[in-house]
Amino acid sequence: MSKLSRSHIPLYFQLQQILREKILSGKISIDESLPTESDLCKQYGVSRTTVRQAFTALLNEKLIIRIPGKGTFITQQDKHENVVHFFNTTESLITTAYFASFDKTFHYRGVVSPSIRLIDIFGLEPDQKIFCMRGTRYKNGKPLCYFITNFSSKHAHYFKGKRLKNEILLKIIEKELGMTIKKVRHTIKAFKADKQIAKYLGIKENDPVLELEQIYYMDNDIVVEVGINYFHAERFSYTLELIQQK
Repeated sequence: MSKLSRSHIPLYFQLQQILREKILSGKISIDESLPTESDLCKQYGVSRTTVRQAFTALLNEKLIIRIPGKGTFITQQDKHENVVHFFNTTESLITTAYFASFDKTFHYRGVVSPSIRLIDIFGLEPDQKIFCMRGTRYKNGKPLCYFITNFSSKHAHYFKGKRLKNEILLKIIEKELGMTIKKVRHTIKAFKADKQIAKYLGIKENDPVLELEQIYYMDNDIVVEVGINYFHAERFSYTLELIQQK
């Protein structure tokens, strides 16, 4: 039996991600059914309620279908290979990165002068610098997202060496500062690709992309990171999952 971790991460979410990885990696064939609720309960040491919550989440993603009297099966791969999820708790949002199968390539890391908007968001003086990382995320070998990640320049030394490949950036910040992310603000809008975005996403300049801005706050509304992501319009979709707190 492969028991799940009894941590702050919800059990259903852990099981959902395990099954999701098996589906997207092909470990579960499109021609075979998923394990039954009873089998999953025994294998992972969880209740039927937990299994049903995991299945419901996968149904909402359109990763699986349930056929009465036959079982639970996966849907066609091309319909869901690049689904990105947003959750209503900071813990779930950050935890998702642990399970993500995106490959990441950095094109630039260094201290730069911030834009007027970033000066306003971070609350900087006009002559202050920020630490910026730019790169591309890939899914199944194809460019999915061009990202720009911005931190206060005083945090730049946290990201030296190989740690970037093995740890989540926000987890590094939380560990170093001894604080946790308290709030995340998302802004999504349509955008026309500039020359640089078009180059890294393999599209034409002025082609439509989806811009996702994420602002991460710690205690006392201190902004610790501003991430700006430009998603390939034909390879991106998202699911918003709202969970009622008991």
